[in-house]
Amino acid sequence: MPQIYLRHTQATELDQVMKIIHDAQKQLLRENINQWQDGQPSVEQLKQDIQNNISYVLISNQQIAGTAALLKEPEPTYQEIIDGSWLNNNSPYATIHRFALADDFKGHSLSSILISCLLTVGYQLNFANFRIDTHPDNQRMQHLVQKNGFTYQGKIRLNDPQRSFRLAYELNL
Repeated sequence: MPQIYLRHTQATELDQVMKIIHDAQKQLLRENINQWQDGQPSVEQLKQDIQNNISYVLISNQQIAGTAALLKEPEPTYQEIIDGSWLNNNSPYATIHRFALADDFKGHSLSSILISCLLTVGYQLNFANFRIDTHPDNQRMQHLVQKNGFTYQGKIRLNDPQRSFRLAYELNL
């Protein structure tokens, strides 16, 4: 069985994380999903995540298998939710963003392990409420978050009008 664990991303790993992000962008483009096609997440955003200690990598057999950010501050775009409501609107929450798995590691249930590890880290940081959003056409991500206990709560509007809205999910432990 492979050794699998989560840890903070190191600054020296930025290129590897960017490759995972670029590969995810290409896959979304092939699937005609207009998510991450505008240069986001950018190198600058990922550098900032690393500096702010919110970027994580999933390690499998000594290799970076996946990446994600776990935000500990309220997400401004989550203040207003359309066609629904948050289950636990008054509690602090952590947000999962910039979630991607390396192409070489797909098909081994590592996405669920990455979510589980992020929930564990968040819980250790005293969060019991977690939120995530995804593009309405990103069926794979919608299936993943629902499979891992998140429930659909409504839509959130992004700051950039060309990126319109995202489907919002929440999990309370």
